[in-house]
Amino acid sequence: MRNESLHAYSLHQRPYQEKRSIYYLFTKEHGVLHGIGKKGIPQFAPLMLFATGKKSLKTLQQVNIVEAVPSLMGQQQYAALYVNEITLKLLPVEDSMPTVYDQYAHTITQLQQSLSLDELKFVLRCYEQVLFSELGFAIDLEQDSEQQLIEKEQYYYFAADRGWVKPSATESQQQSSSSDHSDRSQLPSTAATLASPSNFSHRNPSAFMRQSPIKGETILAMQVGISAHTIDSWTHIHRQLIDYLFDYQPLQSRILWQQFYRYQ
Repeated sequence: MRNESLHAYSLHQRPYQEKRSIYYLFTKEHGVLHGIGKKGIPQFAPLMLFATGKKSLKTLQQVNIVEAVPSLMGQQQYAALYVNEITLKLLPVEDSMPTVYDQYAHTITQLQQSLSLDELKFVLRCYEQVLFSELGFAIDLEQDSEQQLIEKEQYYYFAADRGWVKPSATESQQQSSSSDHSDRSQLPSTAATLASPSNFSHRNPSAFMRQSPIKGETILAMQVGISAHTIDSWTHIHRQLIDYLFDYQPLQSRILWQQFYRYQ
């Protein structure tokens, strides 16, 4: 790469020298890119810059802000930090992802608006969906883990490495009975048999056991996309997939977000 013009956003930075920092950029042309530049490059603002270098750490020059953007505050700021963290840690280095880049730019623009919590969830779920799809982790909403069609009245657990898994027969009877007296959030989530090593190869069985099962009709409704009716289910499933992809290690942005709400 020799003095190449790039469109970019800064995902993260760390100090390098007195007047310089190492930047982790998301570029339209080359995906995630690492480089050294002068301190002061802002996050969440569209940039134009030049990058030079044959090695993995480029030299960044002539960095210009394409458009001034308002400062992100409160939940929007933590949501943007979350988007940056999953983008940086999940995307391969120097692999162009133009579809994800366009969705990222759209997401950051949306986060600059005043959003309700439900609107914020919608923005994040849409970005995650594009990211998962481009990485090859799109969720099958038609078949379960045994390649059987999703049944409307059946309950399922979501396993990130397998898909939709049916509970045992006993659990299914308990769920059917419970659904007559309470909503889905109150359903028992006992999945001990599925989570045992002999029946389920999930890397964190205890997390799987804590899930609430999802009814087939909800999964089928999710086929039309993310909506107000299905947003909570999408949030639940995407959380499971993110945790799996991060090997159940905590996300720093999620910790900060939780602390923000704890002290409100």
